[in-house]
Amino acid sequence: MTRVPADLPVVTLLSREPRARAWLAGLPTLIDEVAGEFGVRPGPPVHGGSCSWVAPARLPDGTPAMIKIGWPHRESAGEPAALRAWNGDGAVRLLRHSPARNALLLQRCVPGRELGDWAAPEVERLRAGCAVLRRLWRAAPPPPGELERLADVAAEWADLMTERMARLRPGYDPGLVTLAASLMRSLPGTAGRSVVLHGDANPGNILSAGDGWLAIDPKPMVGDPAYDPWPLLEQIGGTFEHPAAPTADRVSQVADDLGVDAGRTAMWALARRVEAALWSADHGDPAAGARWMDTARAYAGLLP
Repeated sequence: MTRVPADLPVVTLLSREPRARAWLAGLPTLIDEVAGEFGVRPGPPVHGGSCSWVAPARLPDGTPAMIKIGWPHRESAGEPAALRAWNGDGAVRLLRHSPARNALLLQRCVPGRELGDWAAPEVERLRAGCAVLRRLWRAAPPPPGELERLADVAAEWADLMTERMARLRPGYDPGLVTLAASLMRSLPGTAGRSVVLHGDANPGNILSAGDGWLAIDPKPMVGDPAYDPWPLLEQIGGTFEHPAAPTADRVSQVADDLGVDAGRTAMWALARRVEAALWSADHGDPAAGARWMDTARAYAGLLP
């Protein structure tokens, strides 16, 4: 069995990242070290994940588990702390953690179907995704310093959006970019409460487990809960590249299910979509970013 096939997404994507090439070169040895540390034998890797190697395994008693070995980077740093805070309530349970190897041994979701693949009406899929977020938000945040603050990250993104717009000149609506950057800076400070955010609650990161659903692969922060629903709004019935059309009914349903303000939900969605558009432009695809700016404009039409 080839542990690290050449067509694995983590290989094809991280091979383009100069900082990750040394980690990729050492990945086969790292897999053996992690398997020995955790006392498990990994199966063939899962064909998914852009920054981590993931494979099924079984504990000595036969319990199904997953090994996740991540390229050390900023977005992955808080995952163990968030999983410990959730303690299996709404997210997979953390079974073991190897900080030195940036590796996790996780509960395996069985049957493990993605929420986006569930053959149920969109309203039911949205409701299921919201139920997972509500469970995650019940957790007490870990001690200060273990997770990044949304306010700090959003302020950085606002500066980056402004810099990319000026440097790249992609032809995007400058007023919409200015509004999005302003929202990134202002929304965190006006939140009524602060929760442990998943950070990437797209329907591919919510899997069936028994008769319910659990989240995987968080990019966690602490902050405004209205930040979290954006991927569900667009990717239930759509994809990141071709999002579902934002509508007042859809935003209202999600906001009502989550107990958050619909206006704030739409504002965060607008800000995050503009940030994604400028990221796309900075990564060589301004045309895709232009399409995503149309989605952001639709959110702007929903603002109070």
